[in-house]
Amino acid sequence: MTRMQQTSQANAPTTERKFALVVSHLLSPIILATVLLLATPWRDASVRFSESVTAALFTTIIPWLILAGAKLRGKVTDMHVTVRHQRHWIYAYTAGLILCGLLVLRLMDAGTRMYLEVLSILLGLAVVAVINMWWKVSVHLAVGTYVILQVAGQLNELMPLVVFFIAVLSWARIRSFQHTATQVCGGVAVGIAIHYAHEWMAAVLL
Repeated sequence: MTRMQQTSQANAPTTERKFALVVSHLLSPIILATVLLLATPWRDASVRFSESVTAALFTTIIPWLILAGAKLRGKVTDMHVTVRHQRHWIYAYTAGLILCGLLVLRLMDAGTRMYLEVLSILLGLAVVAVINMWWKVSVHLAVGTYVILQVAGQLNELMPLVVFFIAVLSWARIRSFQHTATQVCGGVAVGIAIHYAHEWMAAVLL
């Protein structure tokens, strides 16, 4: 963190920063991705609820429980893992769990739509992991942007909601002093890219 950022943090209104942290917690990647996966049957009638629950278990819920255990043991500084070098092993075990989830979905004879959602999240995880080897990109914005674009789908009338959501989450990450504006923009770019990767795979496979 630069001296300028430290000065800004010291001068920031306490109430504003606390509210920004609350927004960050409520719109955390774990919560947003879990809601997206569990809501898949409502977005696509071909997906069974058992498939969405299985996907959520391996993609977000079990990784979150392991992360919570790591926090209790002092392996990570916080649940958002704001220290970049602490993220690498978390990405690795999460990717392994997601691959296990894909195998279980295969055994359940899950539909292609559920596979695509989980594969897209795995792809996003891989992209973020590679970027974070050299630079700290906002995972909140990467996941948040992807989720809101998936929810909006092809409905252009929902674009104002998409923009508003991204703006609020960006504000929260910047005003809570977890990310710079550049890191937030990087996260938005990753989320958009993964959304369009999902659309391309859907066009090819469905």
